[in-house]
Amino acid sequence: MNKIKYLIYNIILISVFIGCGTQTLPPYKVYDFQIDKNCCNTTYKKQHLNIKIIEPITTKALNTTSLYYSNNKYRLQTYKLSKWSDYPSKMMLGVLSSKLDELELYDNITTSNIYSQTDYTLQSEFIDFKQIIKNNVAYVHMKIKFYLVNTHNNKKITSKIFEYKTKCTQINAYGSVVALNKTISYLINDLALWLQTNTKGN
Repeated sequence: MNKIKYLIYNIILISVFIGCGTQTLPPYKVYDFQIDKNCCNTTYKKQHLNIKIIEPITTKALNTTSLYYSNNKYRLQTYKLSKWSDYPSKMMLGVLSSKLDELELYDNITTSNIYSQTDYTLQSEFIDFKQIIKNNVAYVHMKIKFYLVNTHNNKKITSKIFEYKTKCTQINAYGSVVALNKTISYLINDLALWLQTNTKGN
């Protein structure tokens, strides 16, 4: 009788392990920065200058493909089945260079991956970049500091911190992504105006 119980027990264990081994997990949802085409409605006067945009620097915690949220002042958590398609710093470099180029602010906009002579360098650092959940309300917080440097004498002309809080319509990863993309649209609009004010070309 004990042998039969032992045999049945082993069969159950094997069935459980086989079931676990063949179970498929839901696929990751992969997100990207997608900026609204109409985020900047202002008409800019093109300046005959060349500017290089450097990839933003940030902490290791923020510069991952994980989507972060925080419902506690001292703790970061991640959405397990959602992630960015690339590191936020690289995606930010891409949207900044492509959108500012599309606005025709300058003769030429290059990135840190391309060597060329330029008049100005735009450097930046992510200070904060996450979703915050508090009292059943969610918003994204973005804080990024930009430095404008004269490439000819390597002197900083000016710097500015851009900070935004954008409410999420949904308290989940998708809601966070939508709000972050809106925030980046606000940033690009404000950054373009700031650049035009602080660069001088013919």
